[in-house]
Amino acid sequence: MGVARAIGAFLVVCAAIVSAPQDGAANKVGVAAAVNPDAFFGAGGARKELRIGKSIFYNERISTDANGVVQVLLVDGSTFTVGRNSDVVIDRFVYDPNKKTGEVVATFSKGSMRFIGGKISKNPGGVTVNTPEGSLAIRGGMFQGTLLPGGSIFSFLYGREMTFRGLSGKVYSVYQPGYSLVLGNGTPAIRPTTPADIQTIMTSLTNSAVNPTSANTEGQPPAPQYVFTLLNLQQLVSDATSTQITDEILRQVLARRIPVVTVVTDETITNTTTPPSTTTPSTTSPSTTSTTTTPTTAPSTTDVTDIKYTIGAYGSGLIQSTNLNDYGFATSISPSDFSYNEDTRVITLTLHDIEGGSYVQRAMLTFTPTSAYNWSLSALSLYNNSGDAIPTTSSSGFIEQQTGSLCSNCEFIKWGTFGTEFTYNQYSVSEYPVTEGVDLGWWVGGQVTAFQDLPVTGTASYAGTAIGSITNYQLDGPVVGTGNLGMTWNFAQRSGAFAVTNFNANSAHGLPDLNVGGTMTMPGNVNQFSGAINGAAGQTAVSGGAHGSFVTDGRRPAAGVIGNWGVSGANGYRATGIFGGVSKP
Repeated sequence: MGVARAIGAFLVVCAAIVSAPQDGAANKVGVAAAVNPDAFFGAGGARKELRIGKSIFYNERISTDANGVVQVLLVDGSTFTVGRNSDVVIDRFVYDPNKKTGEVVATFSKGSMRFIGGKISKNPGGVTVNTPEGSLAIRGGMFQGTLLPGGSIFSFLYGREMTFRGLSGKVYSVYQPGYSLVLGNGTPAIRPTTPADIQTIMTSLTNSAVNPTSANTEGQPPAPQYVFTLLNLQQLVSDATSTQITDEILRQVLARRIPVVTVVTDETITNTTTPPSTTTPSTTSPSTTSTTTTPTTAPSTTDVTDIKYTIGAYGSGLIQSTNLNDYGFATSISPSDFSYNEDTRVITLTLHDIEGGSYVQRAMLTFTPTSAYNWSLSALSLYNNSGDAIPTTSSSGFIEQQTGSLCSNCEFIKWGTFGTEFTYNQYSVSEYPVTEGVDLGWWVGGQVTAFQDLPVTGTASYAGTAIGSITNYQLDGPVVGTGNLGMTWNFAQRSGAFAVTNFNANSAHGLPDLNVGGTMTMPGNVNQFSGAINGAAGQTAVSGGAHGSFVTDGRRPAAGVIGNWGVSGANGYRATGIFGGVSKP
């Protein structure tokens, strides 16, 4: 149906609704907005011909024959287009116009259909369409599909996500418009939408016999008190027509251009990474002097640093309070917590106290360059749990970029160390000064891939290095540990398995190997994954978490992963640091 004819149909219907007499409307959910011949409501011998303006009730079957096409406009602005030889039932409809929340549940048992989301679809779990092969959920957008004997097709046209839960309970999600879920031979697969997919569905959904001005002879439209106390007329027309126009544009775009995506095959992780080279300079902590292992920094003969290619980074370190003589975690939680100004080369690092044991809950540190690969602290802002600023009496700190590769074939991932020390008066009482600091922290960065550029299908395996700091009650201060990073990722489900294995310092410290792992998920439309991790350091059980993002090498959108992690256990055991890895070919 053409855009102009669609707009005309909605205007005619809405005009009819305004002038309609009052009617019992407790179970009405919408109105037939456009009807072709051979469209009916009811079932079996009780079927009646459906005409424009017919009120649609929940639990009322809408069916079509060979030439029938129906568009149902619901009171929240959603539309169902029912194609030829199709059956749809609106099983449930609840809508609160003030909060713009509610629920739509429909059963699509035969043929083809298109759904365009209104207000309800913008809420999680707002729209569910049950099919013979499973249930579909749509978030803030549009999809269309057809049930075929050889394999049904559901195409995601627009919005945040389309999720399919099969009869077995397995869930498949599509996050990028222009992709389809194909249920061939009972095995779901996500792939780019093809012109053949579009043609198959559109053939059923379109018919030149649309008569948008057909008279209403089969019942009255919803009463004005029902429709327009729930939804403003102008907004209803605007929502419906704009989604129709968007749908027409998408149809034409998809028919001419099919997006290309890099599909990465699934492989078993085998880490062959060689950890970074290390040496043993002395590092002084705020309260103790100890020997730690730090990475080697190769000197540069130029005054130009390649950190400018790092668009986002994660940092983590063990923060020590001299008053309590104990360690906690100071960590970033997103790549935006690390920013770099290419003009001034100023770095801003935000750290959060994820354990919540410190009076300081957030610290914003600003570093200015002193050489090509070194920066010094120039400003520090502290905030307590209520978001109030905490005055400091002294502060110092550094950031250093390491020039050696963190892992094999991951030169596009940048990394380094940082440290800070600051003194403040707890509760603004000068008699109780507190000194805290990160003796040796870690950061890792790269060009974080835009969320919309991430693959939406396929799987990938990543291998690399985890490096960080370890402490317990037997050590004089933190020591450096290295280990293996392994991760597998399912781009369609936006989740994967994460592991740090054989993480330890050199044998002189007598520490047991640390092995931890867990499931990472990416629930929002941002390139950030996170999750809980747990495991053991020898016989000591530990638990914690990890944060990370995918980075590009300029060619592949998800060529590598970066992030931070941290775990704690009994006897003061703490381990935290960074990780970087590359996808295996």
